[in-house]
Amino acid sequence: MGKLAASWKFLLLGFLLFGLSTKLNAQEEHPEKSREAHSILESDRDITHGGLHNLKELFGLGTITGHLRNYFMNTINEGSLTDYYANATGGAMRFRSHEFYGFEFGVAGIFTYKTFSSDLNEVDPVTGEFSKWEHELFDVLDFNNFNDLDRLEELYVRYNLTRGFITYGKMEIEETPLMSQQDGRMKPFAFKGVWLHYTPDENHLLYATWIDRISPRSTVEWFDFKEGIGLSNQGFQPDGTEAEYHEALESDGLAMLGYQTHYKDFSLEFYQWYIHHLSYTSWLGLEYHGDQWKLGLQYTVQFPDRFQRNLEYGQRYMQPGENGQVISSKVSYLSGDWNLWAAYSHAFDSGRFLFPRELGRDHFYTSLPRSRLEGFGNTDVITVGANYHFGRDHFTGGVAYTRLFGPETDSFEYNKYNLDAYQQFNVHLDYAFTRFFDGLHIKLLYVYKNNLNNTDPQVIFNRSNYHQLNFVTNFDF
Repeated sequence: MGKLAASWKFLLLGFLLFGLSTKLNAQEEHPEKSREAHSILESDRDITHGGLHNLKELFGLGTITGHLRNYFMNTINEGSLTDYYANATGGAMRFRSHEFYGFEFGVAGIFTYKTFSSDLNEVDPVTGEFSKWEHELFDVLDFNNFNDLDRLEELYVRYNLTRGFITYGKMEIEETPLMSQQDGRMKPFAFKGVWLHYTPDENHLLYATWIDRISPRSTVEWFDFKEGIGLSNQGFQPDGTEAEYHEALESDGLAMLGYQTHYKDFSLEFYQWYIHHLSYTSWLGLEYHGDQWKLGLQYTVQFPDRFQRNLEYGQRYMQPGENGQVISSKVSYLSGDWNLWAAYSHAFDSGRFLFPRELGRDHFYTSLPRSRLEGFGNTDVITVGANYHFGRDHFTGGVAYTRLFGPETDSFEYNKYNLDAYQQFNVHLDYAFTRFFDGLHIKLLYVYKNNLNNTDPQVIFNRSNYHQLNFVTNFDF
């Protein structure tokens, strides 16, 4: 318990501030205002095509949005293993011009600073490693960079169609099951390319994209595709040798086609990704939305690109004959303010499910923060959870438990990152303020994770057998 003391002091301070703000917020009893988030992907302004009179109006009638964020993270490792904490503060500013004959442009920048922390580069004497999670608040490619953390997030031109738009440049993309912004740290995943969004009618939605440059989460630089894949942990090949595919893949980019439709209580989605020289990935999702019951099914299958055969064994991203397959299902029940759900995923023994972590995180029904399926094959995952609305939609909480039954450590054929089977428990609280404090949002996430078999310090440090506290404050404007 002594190791938890420092963490709970920070948590107590956060709750005191939270309680004071809640009381001030509760003094007003006006009708609630919608908390739907602003998105620069949606045209939320009255636009007069060609209605501008001069260049000044093109800028002056544009919109400015942004956010300020403070993120405190504390990871408490098992026993005598070194603990770490950090607090990052930053923000983002976005400008979107007025439309001129269908055209508009936008630009956005983001910055981060370290306000305080433990020594994140302090080497743990047992394992010889240092902080992992807290470094992700800053720059994972430069562990000594805590202040020069600005990035040009967006710089794009867009043409608005009658039923959609097409965007070119550095842009915010829309959510997909595998590739997404996912701004769960201080800097989200960022992409440069072409994005088409088209809705032929209210029941159908089409996506098409080509991405040729990326800036992965928790980095400050932009990379060509062949440079960006493999920046993070490259893991192991199926024979147990370390993978060394970074800058060996000669990939020019990623193409994606997406389709969504709904009919009565059913919705369907299909995505096809092609990562040049790496792989093909197909994704199919089907959901039923009843008044109280919701059912969902996901299936994905992968095939390596022929180019992989031309590479040396250790330089391959996916081995010939590896066909990652995953099926995931979910059932949820809504009763009053409660939402109870259970999910199950199975990764087949036809190969490991592989998708570059520099592009996003998988969104299977069993996926949770700090728990993903990417890198595994021949694996089963069970997740159960409950969410609760505390009287109002803007105050929610939830708990979730997940257990992964997978290959043991040193069984690399189905275990790219050499992780042990584990169980994990998450608790989260979310509060979105209204009235005078509209735009202020706080989130608390607590994670406990532990291995089921292997508790060797080299295996668990920064990976499992830890408590982690995340306290995030956002102000959107």
